[in-house]
Amino acid sequence: MEGVSYPHPGQRPGDPYRGGGFPAPGRRGPTGPPPGSYGPPQGPPRGRPPSSSGRAPGGRAVRLDPVLVECLVGVAWLTVGTLGLGADGAGTLLLAVGIAGVVVILVENRRRGSRPFDGSRSADLLRYGGIALGAVIVVSVLLGLIPWSEAAPGIAAVITGGAFLALSRSTGQRPTQWLGIALAVLGVLAAVISTQEASGFVSQGLLGLVCGVLVLVSAADRIGLLETLRDRIR
Repeated sequence: MEGVSYPHPGQRPGDPYRGGGFPAPGRRGPTGPPPGSYGPPQGPPRGRPPSSSGRAPGGRAVRLDPVLVECLVGVAWLTVGTLGLGADGAGTLLLAVGIAGVVVILVENRRRGSRPFDGSRSADLLRYGGIALGAVIVVSVLLGLIPWSEAAPGIAAVITGGAFLALSRSTGQRPTQWLGIALAVLGVLAAVISTQEASGFVSQGLLGLVCGVLVLVSAADRIGLLETLRDRIR
């Protein structure tokens, strides 16, 4: 009807259309609930933050198999021994036999189930191995500059033995300790013999073969292969 007017209802608190300002916290306004009133609580973006070590918590640490490492070290020493024997066919034959033995050890290790070190022991193995390798390279270069290059294999054996001794303190394994002692003693003897020997037959050839065999025997004993052989012989 024309001419009829209705009274203004006045202001209502919390009603923005009637001059009451913005809705009170927690109340639903005309444009939807205020942030945080409904739905899941808001927080920082989801995702796994990096751990203190710089690696995601779900990341896997490096785990090394000591049998594989000892096989590599053993083959390296057998190669050094073969080079020390010169063109003798016996050295090549011994190297081939050693490689065949490595294959047998690796196959048995896989069949019986490899047991790699945990993360901390693997880190120690990498650290000691890297230090030993770097020290062998530096010593070999320095001794090559002076007339003591024949003593390099013996000193390298001492360094390798020291690395195994350090590893035995981390792992608490007595056979590894005895292996380190044997390599260090052989290295000292070879270094002394190199001062009296014109060729490297003993100080490099025999030293490399003996060190390689000892390391491979340690790898075979680690997987119980020596115990199996002893039982079969009995």
